[in-house]
Amino acid sequence: MDTEALDAFPTFRLQPDNAGTHDVRATDGRCVGQVLTAGGGHFARVGGDRGPRRESLQGAGGDTVMLHIAGHGLPDEPPAAYSGVPEARAAVGLVPLQRQEIVDTTARAFTFYAMRQPHVAEILSGLEIVRAERDAVHSRTGCRRVARLLRLVQEPAQTLLDESKGDTREWLALPLARLLTFCLQARVRLEATAEQPSADLLGRYTAPHGADSDLDTLHRIWRDLQSACSAPSELAALDAAMTALPGGHYAQSSQRCRSTAACLAHVRAAADGITETSMFGADGTRSVLVRELSALAAEVAERLEATARVLADTSRVGTVRAINDALGRARLGELTADGEQAVRVDRTELGPVRRTAAGMWTGPGIAEPFNSREGAAAALILAHLASAAAERRRRTGRPTGPAQS
Repeated sequence: MDTEALDAFPTFRLQPDNAGTHDVRATDGRCVGQVLTAGGGHFARVGGDRGPRRESLQGAGGDTVMLHIAGHGLPDEPPAAYSGVPEARAAVGLVPLQRQEIVDTTARAFTFYAMRQPHVAEILSGLEIVRAERDAVHSRTGCRRVARLLRLVQEPAQTLLDESKGDTREWLALPLARLLTFCLQARVRLEATAEQPSADLLGRYTAPHGADSDLDTLHRIWRDLQSACSAPSELAALDAAMTALPGGHYAQSSQRCRSTAACLAHVRAAADGITETSMFGADGTRSVLVRELSALAAEVAERLEATARVLADTSRVGTVRAINDALGRARLGELTADGEQAVRVDRTELGPVRRTAAGMWTGPGIAEPFNSREGAAAALILAHLASAAAERRRRTGRPTGPAQS
């Protein structure tokens, strides 16, 4: 029998039956719910839960899958890492966008007592925390942090759904299922992204706001740790290191990158000093925050050092934008264990660029090594493009230099 994949959940499929309903089936063929058709509309049904009227089968099918996920979790399949920071940020942003619906539906379910329900208060508090952490996804450590904080929404939402009965469950089932689905999807994909990071989470910062976002996340972790620590003296060394960080525009220049990286080394050392004393215990919230702080400080310092090397090359290759544009016109290979990276423009191999014994970068025709592999690659690309343009002008008879009078 013909089946139709769901747009929002491609691993689930709609399968019509002879009774005029549609089964929703998982990858393994299990029926996880139905879509009922009545009165010109379509309705999801999973066990005793029923969704609202939808105009399309696809919409009701999506409701069915979310109700199923709320009860049974995500399909047992490898999660896909996000393609980059924009996709990750958009996915995390879906979670706090559910706030108004949660407020409205809990008000209908509990009337004047909605905000007195502890699980409702916990959900709303968690949503505000997640909203403030959307920009944390600019780093691998930040992705792990957001995945952890999503539990502050997921756990009370799951408990509230499990405890709801009768009319209350009828009001809350789908809004909570949607919220839980977004939380679960974001959590597993953020964890996958931290393990298999996209290009914009590795190496240099391609735009200054990336470094600013990461340092903002570092400061939020610090404030969380201060709030969680009952004895301020325990954080004296860390507080001093954090206070010494420059204020904003962390990747503005090569010098600023390196000075910020040096300060972050002190932050990491202070955080690691706290970890070594084990004053917070291995599994407590404060210990988790200290480890997050140390990991993020190390990650950002490494990326700032890489950014400083690129900025140091701008005096020879042009602006950062010129370097980015040049790299965007080429195909760059993976960096090998021997420190080489292939560089190709169209069908022409220009490289590889390779790391020198002194830690600089060079390549074919480069007499003086560059500080960064990006600078060396950009130099090869720009020289090739200039040569190709000169050859085209020669073939068309156009002058290659200033017009002669």
